[in-house]
Amino acid sequence: MKTRALSWIGLAVILLGFTATNKKESQWLVSEKSVVEILGKTNINSFECQSINYSGNDILTEVLFPEKNQAVWSGEIVLSSANFDCFNRMMTKDFHQTVQADEHPQIRVRFLDLIRKNPNTPQESLNGNVEITLAGVCRRFPISCDLKFEKNGKTRLIGSQTVTFSDFQIDPPVKFLGTVKVQNEISVRFGLVLEEI
Repeated sequence: MKTRALSWIGLAVILLGFTATNKKESQWLVSEKSVVEILGKTNINSFECQSINYSGNDILTEVLFPEKNQAVWSGEIVLSSANFDCFNRMMTKDFHQTVQADEHPQIRVRFLDLIRKNPNTPQESLNGNVEITLAGVCRRFPISCDLKFEKNGKTRLIGSQTVTFSDFQIDPPVKFLGTVKVQNEISVRFGLVLEEI
């Protein structure tokens, strides 16, 4: 009985070892050339706020499972709330106040489980979930994005996610005695330049 139990344990260890060696892990540095933007509209016009001076020190991890012919991506990028520029002094100030940049100095985008099916093609879609932390509030959303391997050797992860200010318990800004109202819906758009390390 004891011998049989030991045999089963041995078999389990061998199978776990085989599974572990069957997957391959890669790490990708998110380059400082990456772009993250927050886009929105008012009742008068549209606006675009872009992260500037991104340090480019974040890392995404890809785990390849050959037997499933798919890979899983995860990782997080961390942005300074105060480094978002709306290319208009007043709008930039309003944006920093809206996202509470003084109390919450970081905006985080965390990829949880992006599934990459049929690897080794020039352009691929990834689907999974993302967590966005804004003004100290974290929310999870389903997301679809594209991975592009370009001829110049660069790899880009491109996508966008529509959210609302109210998702993060933020009231959309209202200015000039209510004559300018920011719409509740905004879009977080990213173009990450990746370097394998």
